[in-house]
Amino acid sequence: MPKFLNFASITKKVTLALIGIFLMAFLVVHLGINLCMLREDGGAWFRAAAHFMGTNYLVKTFEIVLFAAILLHIVLAMIIQFHNWRARPVGYKSRSKSKTAPASKLMIWSGILVLLFMGVHFMNFYFAKIGVVEGRYIVEVEAINEAYGEKQQTLSKAYAAAKDDSARTKVEEEITAFQEALQVFQQNEKFSTALQSGAKEVEDLSKADVEAVCVALEVDYEPDFYIMARQLFKNIWAVIAYVFFLIALGFHLTHAFQSAFQTLGWAHSKYTPAIKLIGTLYAIGISVGFAIIPLFFYFCK
Repeated sequence: MPKFLNFASITKKVTLALIGIFLMAFLVVHLGINLCMLREDGGAWFRAAAHFMGTNYLVKTFEIVLFAAILLHIVLAMIIQFHNWRARPVGYKSRSKSKTAPASKLMIWSGILVLLFMGVHFMNFYFAKIGVVEGRYIVEVEAINEAYGEKQQTLSKAYAAAKDDSARTKVEEEITAFQEALQVFQQNEKFSTALQSGAKEVEDLSKADVEAVCVALEVDYEPDFYIMARQLFKNIWAVIAYVFFLIALGFHLTHAFQSAFQTLGWAHSKYTPAIKLIGTLYAIGISVGFAIIPLFFYFCK
C-alpha cells in the first residue's frame, strides 16, 4: 500500500466520512444547478449557471479538488472494504439475524453502481466538455461579430504592412482561409437563423460547425449541456438507465449520511434517530431531484 494511505483504520474512516460529507454537499449544489433546466426559458438560466461554472477560475480550481476528493473517496472505501473482508475470510456456517440495515450491508455494491453511473454520466456530458467525445456546442453571437471585425482589421493591416511578395502571399492565404470560414458561416442555417432573429447565442452546434467557424475566427465556444440532456433523454433506455442508477445513488446515500456522522462521533440515542431521518430525506431528495430531469425531458419536452 502507498505510504500516504498507510495510516490507522480509524483515520481512514474519519477521512472517508469527511470527504463523504463534502461530496454530499456538492450534490446539493449540483442538483440546484441542474434543476434550472426545468424552467420554461429554453435553458437560459441553466446555460448562465453552466457558463459561470465553466469559466470562473475559482470554480475550476474547486473542480480539481472535487475530482481529487472523489478519487480518494473511492480508494479509501475500497481499502476499508478489503480490510473488512480480510478480517473475516471465511463466512459463518449459520448466520444469525443481523440488525444491520440492508443499505449498510450492500454499501460496497451500491457504491460500485454509483461508480458505474459516474462513468456513464461523464461519457455523456463531462467528456464532451474536455473534448474526449463529441457533444453539442453553443457560442455567443456577439463574440462572433466582434471576432469577425477584429479578424478583418488584423488581416487588412497585415496585408498593408507586407513588405514583399512572400509576406503578401502568406497574408493572402490567411485571407482565403478566413473567407472560406465566412462562407461556411453564412451558409450554416443555425448561424444565419440566429443572426437574423437577433438571438444572443447559436445553439445545438456540432463539432464540425464550431471548427469551421469558431476556430477560424478564434471564438470561444462551450458545450451545450441543455441540448445534450434534451437529446439524450429522448431515448427511453437512457431514461431507464439514469433512473436505475439514481435509485442506487439514493440507496448508497441513505447509509452514507448516517454512517459519516456516526464515524465522527455523532452516535447517541437522542440525535441518532434525527440523523437517520435527515439522511433518509436527503437521499430521497437527491435521487428524486435528479431523476425528475430525465423524466421531464422525456415526457414534457
